[in-house]
Parts: sequence; structure tokens; C-alpha cells
Amino acid sequence: MPFAAWFHADDLTGTQSGIIFTGFAVIVFLWIYVRTARSFRKAASERLERLRQTLDPYCRAAGMLSGDADPAPDEAEQEPESLHLLLQQCKAAPLVTTEMIEVIDAYVRERDASRHAQLERLLDREIKRKIAEQASIIRSLDNPGWGTAFWKLVRPAVPFFLLAFVVYWSVRLYGQFHEQRIPALSWTGAELWMRYISCLAAVVSFHFAVMTPRKDSPKYGYRVLALCISAAAAAHLAGLQAAPYILSVQIVLFLCGFGMGPKRSRRDRPYAGSTDLFEHNDSKRQDK
Repeated sequence: MPFAAWFHADDLTGTQSGIIFTGFAVIVFLWIYVRTARSFRKAASERLERLRQTLDPYCRAAGMLSGDADPAPDEAEQEPESLHLLLQQCKAAPLVTTEMIEVIDAYVRERDASRHAQLERLLDREIKRKIAEQASIIRSLDNPGWGTAFWKLVRPAVPFFLLAFVVYWSVRLYGQFHEQRIPALSWTGAELWMRYISCLAAVVSFHFAVMTPRKDSPKYGYRVLALCISAAAAAHLAGLQAAPYILSVQIVLFLCGFGMGPKRSRRDRPYAGSTDLFEHNDSKRQDK
């Protein structure tokens, strides 16, 4: 009996093999569901811990800076060492941004009123942003809304159904090759493999889009692109002859992702008077 025959619907009703297969599927579903739900809960707890470790030095540094709102240029040597230590802790925080590191370095170098105000504003903005994220995570864990609660109930089941799709397409590929006696080195065989690869790409893309969400705009664009790659696989309903075209579209969409990287901001580029610009010019003179 061919291997694919064990997966036919007629064989899974009222037979001992069907009962065993169904029981095994239920066990796998429960294991994946519980493991995925725990991983989400653990990820949320780890995110809260990183937020706490970041907010702690941020809040203490903001408190010390607000107590000295108008520093004089000659007070750099008299500045308490604890503030310098706090700023270094802010730079080592788990969720520190590149902008924060640059502003802290600029303040440590110059320590004038403008740098002081710039650092204070940035700390205040980052503290408000991270407190809002912290409150959102705690609310989703302790008191979720109807939509959030339903999504938290359904989301851990997604990996199981994606795995079921992979098994289904693998069994279908095996059955079409062996039951229909399709030669491996033929155009029809190539179309079967292209359809199989296309469906696997759709499954992986859907998993990336749904299971690893991001809030920042570049990663949001990646999720939309991944959903487009997954949606393109629905065109396989048109028939096996569409497989090469669908796979080509998915490859083009995948390559478009390389052009969606975050652009270098004006803040990150050297400006007039920047030490990075001076070092770059000195290195060019030495090369000459």
C-alpha cells in the first residue's frame, strides 16, 4: 500500500490506524499549544524585565539632571561622579537606543546648557515611551480586552496548523510522484517541486508575520511583505501550471525586502564639526 494512502480521509474514519493517528495529532497539538503559550508568556516577562532594567537608570539620571537645570560651563569638574556613573549605566541599559548613546556622549564631552537640555528632553521622551510600553504589556497580561484575549487564545495554535500544512504538502508531493508515476526529471516534476517550495515559503512567511510581530515601521513593512508572499500561494488554486509564476513572484517579493531596510537618519550622518568627520578627513590625508 502506498505511504500516502494512510492519510486519505476514508482510511481515518472507523479504523484503528485512524484512531491512533488522531490521538497522536491531538497530543502534538496540545504539546505545541502549551509550549508556544509558555514561550509568549516568558517573552513578555523578559521584555518587562528589560524595560525595568532600562527605566531604573533612566529615571535616576533624569532626576539628577532636573535638579541641576542650568549648569555653568565651568561646572564640568564639579559635577557629581554619581551622575557620570548613571549616564554610563544608561548607555549599558538593555533597551538603549543609538540616539541616546550619542546624546550622552555629546553631553559628557561638552556639558553645556544646550547639551543638558537635549539630554533631559530625550530622557523624558524615552521614559514616557517605555512606561507606556510597560503598561501595555501588563494590561495585556492581567486585563486584556476581548480582541486581545481571543488572539492570545488562538495564536498558540498557529504553529500546529502551519506544521499540518507542511505535512499535507509533503504527503501530497510524495503521492503525486509515486501514484501518478511522474518522472523526476520532467517539467511536471519540476512544477510539483516549485509548488512545494512555494507553499513552504508561504508557511515560513506567514509564521514570521504572525508569530514575531514588531512595532517599529521597518519591521512592520517586513510583516506586510511576508503576508504578501503567503497570500501569493493562494494562486496555486489556478492549477499546477501556475507554480513557476507564483514562485517567481514570491522570489521578487523576497528580494524587495532587502530594499526596505531602515534609512540612515540625518542624526546618524556626520555633520559640520563632528569628530567623526574630522577623523575621516585625517585618514584621507594620511592615505594621500
